[in-house]
Amino acid sequence: MILVDVHTHLDHERFKKDLDQVIERAKKSGVKRIITSGVNSVTNRVVLEIAKKYPDIVRVSFGIYPLDALAKELEEGEISGFPRDIRPINIDEELEWIKQNKDKCEAIGECGLDFNWGREKEAEQKKIFQKVIDLVEKIDKPIIVHTRKAELECIEMLESSNLKKVVLHCCMARKHLIKRAADNGWYFSIPPIITRLQHFQVMADIVNINQLLTETDAPYLSPFPGERNEPAFVIETIKKIAEIKNFMPEEVANNIWMNYNRLFL
Repeated sequence: MILVDVHTHLDHERFKKDLDQVIERAKKSGVKRIITSGVNSVTNRVVLEIAKKYPDIVRVSFGIYPLDALAKELEEGEISGFPRDIRPINIDEELEWIKQNKDKCEAIGECGLDFNWGREKEAEQKKIFQKVIDLVEKIDKPIIVHTRKAELECIEMLESSNLKKVVLHCCMARKHLIKRAADNGWYFSIPPIITRLQHFQVMADIVNINQLLTETDAPYLSPFPGERNEPAFVIETIKKIAEIKNFMPEEVANNIWMNYNRLFL
């Protein structure tokens, strides 16, 4: 089986001591590609170094996480484990750096809107996300979108753009918005927590197999309570989607691998 993890965070400190082993377990489980995502100016450069260390399997996406973009004081659980600059991100400078290094990434993200923590700065978030969208239109890359409690607003902004290569990462939208995004031809990346979260089971059921991708968002969203998530666990997503859609796991894995190639390569 050929597997892919289109969204993970290998730069997180929870991988610091055993990243070699994490990568080896991913390979042994059948993972052929991992996209590790930057979230700020520091992590964009860190993930690039990780990809250089594991060039046969790891690729990167360059991101500006909405809360990092605001330089907002976050809850400990929101920032713990990620490298961060003590200075606020200069959005225009970082977007220019991404533009200059576009050939080194497979996608832009994660980026988007987060109204769970930053709703009081909705207008500022939208302004920054629009700048990211404008850049992605120019450089013609897929975009990996964070939509926490801002699903409608993200969809509306993306619909107002010319972007077609859209991945809604770990999207918690209601059914009618999932269907709306699917009708736009966009993709949904589903984490292994699908094994114990009904929302993603419903998503896997109503979205065409040709628009599904697998992710881990590791070290978060593990299928095993209390255990760190890692790329090898995308197999759990595959098995659950197969059960829901009444396919063989190999069929699901092959379809998702083709989806990855169609979108990112």
